Amino acid sequence: MLKFIKNYETTRRNLNEKFTKFYIYNLRILYYRIFIRVKYTLLIKLHLMNLFHNYLFISADIETYGYCNRTCEFCFNNPKFPQREKGIMSVSLWKKIINELSELNYFGRISPHFYGEPLLDKRLVNLITYARAKCPNAYILIDTNGDYLNEDIMRRLISSGVNKFFVTSYDESIPAHLRELRGKFPVHVSLRSYLDFEKVNRSGKIFDVKTISNKICYNPTFQLIINWQGYVLLCCMDYYKGLTFGNVKDFSILDIWSSERFLDSRIQLRKGNRESISICKYCDYAGTIPW
Repeated sequence: MLKFIKNYETTRRNLNEKFTKFYIYNLRILYYRIFIRVKYTLLIKLHLMNLFHNYLFISADIETYGYCNRTCEFCFNNPKFPQREKGIMSVSLWKKIINELSELNYFGRISPHFYGEPLLDKRLVNLITYARAKCPNAYILIDTNGDYLNEDIMRRLISSGVNKFFVTSYDESIPAHLRELRGKFPVHVSLRSYLDFEKVNRSGKIFDVKTISNKICYNPTFQLIINWQGYVLLCCMDYYKGLTFGNVKDFSILDIWSSERFLDSRIQLRKGNRESISICKYCDYAGTIPW
């Protein structure tokens, strides 16, 4: 508890925020975050998920920018892999998506990324500002490699509505400026090295592993994935959009999410029937809840 208070006070003072405004806003977002975690953790532990057919996703990855400056060996952006078509989501499509989330009173996570680096998108501050205005209780997280992260852009994005920067450094040692940012804004910055996490084969294609898995996967049950073109995908492992369920340019998010085909895929994966879905057959991803 003392560390929690210290982190919040350190962040507040470095942001020069007023005490009341800072805590009312951040504790409100934290409340919704905790509520979601407790609710769905209990539903899973009590094996009640199959009783709910009208539940909504709790995290939404919406790719606004399809390019990345890195070419990591354990990522599809490396040139040794066939490259997908890359581009930028239109502002009008972003607004359509956010408007629909607003109509659903969405208070889960919103993240403007998929396989692109979000901080390359020069429109990001304006996009986040719009999302925060429409979804005041959502938890907005930026997943970034940190190469373009500095105090100026961080302050601007926090002011526009970002709650957390999940930074993964892909250098051999974590750069000093990222450590400094975490020290100044501990509430808003989570920092790790690429050496600290286990690499997955992303549906058997990254490491060419052909081991069939029967692990339960909750990713598609709780996570909405929309690539820069507007296609709704099964999960975050599907770089090549091998399995799509519709395009948000043509259909509403709710209609796509509630379709029988999408629902059946989620049910199969909650049973551990990965082999029944081609892109899941050799995937070794743990399939935990995508908070």
